[in-house]
Amino acid sequence: MKIEYFIRKDFITVNPYSGLNAIKKKLLENYAIAVQDDGGIFYGVLTTQDIVQNPKTLIIDCLTIKELVDCELSIEDTIYKMDTAKTDVLPVGENEKFIGLVFKNELYKYISDYNLELENIIKERTKELEEAIATKDLMFSLIAHDLKGPFNTILGFTKLLKDKLRNMDFEKAEKLISGMNAQARNTYNLLEDLLTWARDNSNKIAYNPILCNISSICDEVINQLKDIAQMKGITINSFHSPEVYAYADKNMVEVILRNIITNAIKFTERMGKIDVYSEPIVEFIEVSVSDNGIGIDEKIKANLFKSDFIESTPGTENEKGSGLGLVICKRFIERHQGEIWIENKTEKGTTIKFTLPIFKEELYTSPKMKVVKTEK
Repeated sequence: MKIEYFIRKDFITVNPYSGLNAIKKKLLENYAIAVQDDGGIFYGVLTTQDIVQNPKTLIIDCLTIKELVDCELSIEDTIYKMDTAKTDVLPVGENEKFIGLVFKNELYKYISDYNLELENIIKERTKELEEAIATKDLMFSLIAHDLKGPFNTILGFTKLLKDKLRNMDFEKAEKLISGMNAQARNTYNLLEDLLTWARDNSNKIAYNPILCNISSICDEVINQLKDIAQMKGITINSFHSPEVYAYADKNMVEVILRNIITNAIKFTERMGKIDVYSEPIVEFIEVSVSDNGIGIDEKIKANLFKSDFIESTPGTENEKGSGLGLVICKRFIERHQGEIWIENKTEKGTTIKFTLPIFKEELYTSPKMKVVKTEK
């Protein structure tokens, strides 16, 4: 770093022939003054230290600092020159012409602030590195623990079918195949959560808001999950205002709805019911996923959105999960400037609500906005 950024050009000057008392008075009001005559000739710099050391000195004897340091000099070299000259201020020149003063305390302050900034950067980078390592370790742990179990179950089913299929009745075979299908779907959803979470942690998921029909997206997600719901005899209803649109990232909204509805299926008992509905509230659309399942314990609810390290709770039929679904939902919703929260019903079940920005006509007419209608 060069000292040209620290040159004080608003310095006080004094004429060497103005008298000792006048110079002393001016010097006591300022830490340092430059000495120049009427012709602009530079003689040197006087500091309060000069007066303290030799109060009776003549002005010409006080001009102990006559060498001009170049404005292109580095901070380190300038401080070295100050230490050598035993002074806290030096005159600065450009093309051997005096242009201003530079002070040691200002150079030290910059170095101190710069070192503090470097320390903070190192701390941030260290924290990011630690989080990345923790993310990698958790990823391997989840893959080893949560994916290994379902695959073992699938392998067990396929081995049983392979060995016993010829002697097995149709209903038993169908039951085994249904079990395999359920395990495969659960494993796929778990893997999808893990990959989405890992990509989001590495900031590789782009945010591209468009004009979205929430009703249409809900129907698409419900259609993807209908087989899992039917296996438990769960009915999913969807109610929406057809003319209300959100300004949101369609892919993220699908992930949010898929995770929340999957959770509702997971914690709803057989022959249960799930209602998905939305309504406009001021500048947002409030989406609700309500079930009549087993509900969520208040202690668990308080920590669901707080950490990536929440242990997954088994569902009503021992369904497994990654424990990352609601964490991903919260991150995606916050990228939309929305909120997500949980409401336990008084009688039975849970309602998860979240908000997305509502589509505004002025944005629709803006040439900068990307408009892709997702029609039902």
